[in-house]
Amino acid sequence: MVTPFSRRVGDTMDSFIMSLVDVAARPGMISFATGLPDNSLFDTEGLARAVSEILAEDPYGPLQYDSASGYIPLRKRIARRCRDKFGFDVSYEDVFMTNGSQECFDQLGKMFLDRGDRMVVENPGYLGAIQSFSAYGPEFIGVDMTPEGVDTRQLAAALAERPKLFYSIPNHQNPSGTSYSEDVRKRVTDAVRGSGCLLIEDDAYGELGYGGRVGRTMKSMLPDETVMCGSFSKTISPGMRVGWMIVPEWMREAAGKSIESSFLQSNTFCQKVIDRFMEDNDYDRYLDGLRRGYMEKKRIFMDALQDNLPSTMRWNDPDGGMFIWLRTPDGTDSTELFELLIERGLVVMPGKPFHTRGGANTLRLNFATPSEEQIADGTAILGRACRELFPE
Repeated sequence: MVTPFSRRVGDTMDSFIMSLVDVAARPGMISFATGLPDNSLFDTEGLARAVSEILAEDPYGPLQYDSASGYIPLRKRIARRCRDKFGFDVSYEDVFMTNGSQECFDQLGKMFLDRGDRMVVENPGYLGAIQSFSAYGPEFIGVDMTPEGVDTRQLAAALAERPKLFYSIPNHQNPSGTSYSEDVRKRVTDAVRGSGCLLIEDDAYGELGYGGRVGRTMKSMLPDETVMCGSFSKTISPGMRVGWMIVPEWMREAAGKSIESSFLQSNTFCQKVIDRFMEDNDYDRYLDGLRRGYMEKKRIFMDALQDNLPSTMRWNDPDGGMFIWLRTPDGTDSTELFELLIERGLVVMPGKPFHTRGGANTLRLNFATPSEEQIADGTAILGRACRELFPE
């Protein structure tokens, strides 16, 4: 007889994303599927210097335990960036370091969700976060995305159902690439204010706007009812697993207790490496280089789509981030295309798993990960398959 799993294990959604990572790793496969950054943009020399410096100065400290809330100098650096770049004042004591931003979602679910509680998510929304929250058994209320951002009328209706949390990506949303307009940002914060619903602002791509940040942070507009989550995964290194969340002062004690009970602390060594890397380098100049790199990759990818795809296909032109949102003709299902592409050596991400409803005719394409040669070969494969299934 085996010991039964908890209800939480049964509630947790399957990981569609990670299953595709395994498929993409097969020899000869081209991947447009995952959310991996461009390897060529990692500053390996700068990180190597940072590692060397912190170990030369203190051979033992980076290898030891540290504060459960995180390495204080890095937390202070993030707090200064909030004041200088994000538009709000915050104490370093409100900054909590985590194992990537995914850990933020788990902590917020743990702190706020009981089985059956309502939670608002964007439709489509980031599948990894929805999977993380699903472990706590909420009832998800999907609010549709428009070209200007979340549908605020649907959001108002959803808030009337008394949800505890609203998870959002206002900048360069994953998967759609959409950013909230200033009008939508204002209407969202007006709707959430005083509703009893905590706004979660996922800023994973906020630093990757090709022209800089695209709008005010929600945290600056609604400070006491917003938790801002961020990460160095898309800018410095995803493998180092260093993220952070900025909580209202009233959440400090609960956040610290939750983190300590879950994983004691996040990675001391990597936090110190990142802090030294940011100290040694002009971080904004470094970010400008990333933005230029991704903007050029997007241009190459968009040109290849234009050259290869039939007129029956539609796609957007994002102003930041790593993703293009592709649509097959209305009324069709992209599953057949997804399966055909795998047979021919190309992995893409179907859009339907990102949705609480609808989305059958959508796919997410990552232009950051593949090389220029892979972009050319992959979009040619994609184009031939689309012309077979959705001819002009």
